[in-house]
Amino acid sequence: MIYKQNLHYEYSSTASRLSFFTYSGAYYSALADILPQARHRILIVGWSFDDRIHLLRDKNTDSAKMELGELLISAAKENPSLQITLCIWKPPSLFSAGQHISRKFRKKLRRLPNITLYQIPAESAFASRHEKYVVVDDVLAFLGGIDLTKNRWDSQDHPSKSLGRINPDGESYGPYHDTHTVFSGSVVKDILSMAVAKFHFNLPSINNADELWPKDVPVDVENAQVMISLTRSSPDAAIPDVNQIKQVYHDMIAYAKDCIYIENQYFSNDIITDLVVKSLRSKDGPEVIILMPRELPDMMGRMTMGLNASMHIAKLKKNDLHGRLGFYNPVSSDNPDVGFLVHSKLLITDSRYITIGSANISQRSFSFDDEANISIDATKTQDPQCAKNLEERLLAQHCGLKIEEWQALVKQHNGSRLKALQERITLWEGLVEGKNLMAPHSVPNEILDYFDMGLSPQPEEVMHTMTKNNSKGFIFRTKKVWALLLLTIVILGIVFFFARTDIDTQQILGTIKNLNETRPFIAALLTIATFWIAMLMFVSITVPIVAFAALHGPWLGILYSSLGIFSGAAIFYVLGLMMHNSKRFDRYNVVRRVKKQFVKIRPYGFWAVVISRMVPSGPFMVVNMVTGMVGFRPVHFITGSLLGLMPGIITFTIFGETIRNIFTDPGWKNILLFILLLAAYFGIMTAVVSLLKKISGIKKNGAKK
Repeated sequence: MIYKQNLHYEYSSTASRLSFFTYSGAYYSALADILPQARHRILIVGWSFDDRIHLLRDKNTDSAKMELGELLISAAKENPSLQITLCIWKPPSLFSAGQHISRKFRKKLRRLPNITLYQIPAESAFASRHEKYVVVDDVLAFLGGIDLTKNRWDSQDHPSKSLGRINPDGESYGPYHDTHTVFSGSVVKDILSMAVAKFHFNLPSINNADELWPKDVPVDVENAQVMISLTRSSPDAAIPDVNQIKQVYHDMIAYAKDCIYIENQYFSNDIITDLVVKSLRSKDGPEVIILMPRELPDMMGRMTMGLNASMHIAKLKKNDLHGRLGFYNPVSSDNPDVGFLVHSKLLITDSRYITIGSANISQRSFSFDDEANISIDATKTQDPQCAKNLEERLLAQHCGLKIEEWQALVKQHNGSRLKALQERITLWEGLVEGKNLMAPHSVPNEILDYFDMGLSPQPEEVMHTMTKNNSKGFIFRTKKVWALLLLTIVILGIVFFFARTDIDTQQILGTIKNLNETRPFIAALLTIATFWIAMLMFVSITVPIVAFAALHGPWLGILYSSLGIFSGAAIFYVLGLMMHNSKRFDRYNVVRRVKKQFVKIRPYGFWAVVISRMVPSGPFMVVNMVTGMVGFRPVHFITGSLLGLMPGIITFTIFGETIRNIFTDPGWKNILLFILLLAAYFGIMTAVVSLLKKISGIKKNGAKK
């Protein structure tokens, strides 16, 4: 491939020296060495920042004991002519991004005129400033995937437990793998120009600065032509978006002939997936090796990006016609049950082309987040083997081998990295073949199929069902139903957008919170619409109830939850009515099971709906649809739902703080309080359901007493 200005890169210049960090501890150590040497300027740009972290964890020295904030403050005090600028993304109020800028640090900043902190929000409510780089004296730059924040430092061997992996809150965290770069030369000026263009800083030129290079960091390549590739979105329609990183990924994969090597936290972009599928289906295509985390660290990530990645990887496996796909999860060799958080954003193709930086393989990184990667053609460097060397270094590291041992293993398999990996994982416990990013049964298969959007009934099938069961009422019913169907299609379209991209729901909550103060009516509508989406994404509706109780307070939380839940339930109930007696969804176990139970209790009408609400027999969306499919009368559905759901809505709203505490502060007191709450709630509900069954005459099997 040929890199082209504007299409693939914004800036292009020479790195006189360049090195790759293949684990975060090495980057932090190099930075700890360089920052005290700065004489003119330090510029730090990041997605996240925590002034309390320690850059050195495995050394017992005075500098190792200093927090990052103390290190910067000390440098600013000792050298008044040193200008330190921190430019950190300001996320929405409910999304912390792991940031922590302490009061102590802020207080000291205000006393020093030569150190400035900027917290800048993104132009779009849904975007983030995701790039991560540091520039020192305009002669040295660090750029890659690693932020200066908590839960990032790790050693090269990534043990299951490590004394160094303790964050500033005193909590231990799991193994973390990432990649980063350091380089000098004229390309550093380009990084600075990129910052000035983005943030409109007044950064005067520095003349006669001394050369800098971190000690103990060997130079991997000299005199390399480096392209800086960007993702930029603009709220101004007159200013075109910049999607250079997306184009770099596209063309590197499209032109690959021998091998595609990917390390990434996510894999959820349709275009990239389709390109890899094309390579896998080709008879003479390249080997494809993908390293990803076995599991994402947070529940919301697993339910959104984890779900997306699972579907995309499944598509690759389905199209691996010639056995050229290797999908692996790195784990701790001393305890394979402990997986890495693979946070890298790295692509190497044909042992020649490299792109590395902040961009994930995702819609947001390719479209609207601010991202920065560097891209290199190894043939345009002093060492054309530099890309191959980086690939071998990483694969040897993941396989627990020395580079020479990995090279020998590949040679035994006639140059096939994939076959070498397949042999190595039978002997080495630090790398396992990836199965699925999500834990088994975290989301029912029916929900996964539904997200694929290939199973929705076609309009002509809906019309056929309606005319078959009630031909006389067809015209009257279409006036109401088609308006509802149109609304439902819009909702499903939103859900499809959420599933195929990776918009952060925490940012949406932050947007709603801000609107709640200025435009409460719009905030209420967004809250209600979010409940409709949640019914498709979650088996239970407890999560959004608790979330919006925190957002709006208990009383508005009860009101908005009630409106959102009952209106959403009505939508799926009417969809069920439209498919009355339809067998289309009977192939799903959960539908068959719920349907079987509801057919038995249908004669009890109102009482049956009340009991089904208090003791749900399946996912909320499915229960509502089946209620309509088996023919419950609308008046029974409405009144029964009202009586059956309100106790749960009120309980989980009022006690939402208790429920949230079990996840944010899982101490024994909160755990005990949570258990007592659940026991009391389910005890009361069991007694009420038992009483209702006696009143209505329902036995366990649904027959009359």
